[in-house]
Amino acid sequence: MSKDTKDPTVLHTAPEGGQLQRKLQARHLEMIAIGGTIGTGLLLRSGGAIAKSGPIGALICFAIVGLQVFGVASGIGEMATLLPVEGAFSAMPTRFVNKAMGFFNGWNYWLLWALTFPAEMSAIAVLMAFWFPDVKSWIWSFVYIIPFVGVNLIAVTGFAEVEFVLCIVKIIAIVLFIIVGTLYWFGVGHSGGFLGFRNWSPAIVGADGLDSFLRIGGTFTTAFFSYGGTELVGLTAGEAANPRKSVPRAINGTFWRIIIFYIGAIFVVGLILPPDSPILTQKSASMSPFVYAYKAVGISFASHMMNFVIIVAASSAANSSLYACSRTLMRLAEEGSAPSLFAKVNAKGIPVNSVIAVTVISVISVAGAYIADLADGKGSAKVFDWLSGVISYGIMVNWMAMSFTHLRFRHGYVAQGRKIEDLPYIAPFFPYADYIALTIGAFVTAFIFVSAFYNSTNDPEFYNTQWFLDNSWIYFTIPLLIACYVIKAATTDGFGFIPYDQMDFETGKLIETPEEIAENEALKQKPRNGQEWAKRIWFKLF
Repeated sequence: MSKDTKDPTVLHTAPEGGQLQRKLQARHLEMIAIGGTIGTGLLLRSGGAIAKSGPIGALICFAIVGLQVFGVASGIGEMATLLPVEGAFSAMPTRFVNKAMGFFNGWNYWLLWALTFPAEMSAIAVLMAFWFPDVKSWIWSFVYIIPFVGVNLIAVTGFAEVEFVLCIVKIIAIVLFIIVGTLYWFGVGHSGGFLGFRNWSPAIVGADGLDSFLRIGGTFTTAFFSYGGTELVGLTAGEAANPRKSVPRAINGTFWRIIIFYIGAIFVVGLILPPDSPILTQKSASMSPFVYAYKAVGISFASHMMNFVIIVAASSAANSSLYACSRTLMRLAEEGSAPSLFAKVNAKGIPVNSVIAVTVISVISVAGAYIADLADGKGSAKVFDWLSGVISYGIMVNWMAMSFTHLRFRHGYVAQGRKIEDLPYIAPFFPYADYIALTIGAFVTAFIFVSAFYNSTNDPEFYNTQWFLDNSWIYFTIPLLIACYVIKAATTDGFGFIPYDQMDFETGKLIETPEEIAENEALKQKPRNGQEWAKRIWFKLF
């Protein structure tokens, strides 16, 4: 593999000290694909989405973004399985679009994960106040930062094993909530009998059609923040032990994760609580809609249990964000788009300097929470709200860039006379899934901007300029990224795209060992009896 770091279209191993190590198993990747998504977005902010736009309005938002997620994740999976390289979110656009696209998308991906870590730390701080109301919330951010940084500074298996355990807790909690919520819907725990759809009143909130339309637009930010991390499996491919086995398995579960954990949970919440319920607008675990169902059926310790689960969810997202941020920054440094010191990897395969960089950002955010805390004691909550809004737009931009990259990847692959059936994983519904993902991204972008100007205070002025000026900070990443693209293009190879016949599909391509080939062939065979099914399940887990 080339060591020339001056050409970012060439994929590199990490210099000075070692390189990333392929130690992530299939079970790790599948849990990471879930772990990066089920977090505070779903467990703390989804109730507000239902209150703002109604149960059907929230379902519409989450279903539309979920459709985009499926297209994006499958496209990334196709590229990452053929080329399991580190820093895929800068490496792939650089190779199949142009250097400017790789530069802007890599820094965008780094930024959104760099902000996710302190956002989740702020959320944990707010949640810990439930048990320790007299302790300043920002102190808990410092307490939790230390172990997460420690886990990410040991071998990659340390991150993976922690994420595996945290994800299992979250999955059990969400599935249990769906079961308990469904029982409550059928009449268990109250005298009202079968609820039916009586709480869909209204199904879509709004004074009129326009109001409802724009309220849904404002709810998309919650959906993007909630789904953020689904694409993380594309980054982990660079450290997967057998990416041609593990990456497709992780990607293939995306559809069912969306249906069960997101659509299912939002649907159940909308069934058991009306949109005007004050419970939906709370950001405290004790008043969460996920706690309400447990309490309703007689689980007295529900608030404590759910507070613990949400802290676990935030911890998992924070753990994933440290991993993603450090690997992306390392790749940017290898390309020459970031200082070279961030490309250094120690003997254990850990980009230590890159981990330290995101830690510093998190400490700065905690300091901001401390300053805000002096005013009204709600510093951590304010930091979380601010960061989650910014992150939502970064996620949307990243997904659109990767869908466009996948379109060019596939067209270039075919243009060079290569056979689609030779791809180790073939993204379904190409090119329609990419077109749909790009269309959704473009329309939602316009949708959100219009709803941002909307004055929901019933002022005669339709566009509330002051409201926008007060809240426009959440959009600052978009002009920033456009500037990054323009400056990089103007100072490197220009705005043109890499010709299809010049795309490189060989550098960084994984060469499978005979053992991996035999393992992958065995996986293609369907289990024939109970013993083989048991072995397959055991292998999938361990």
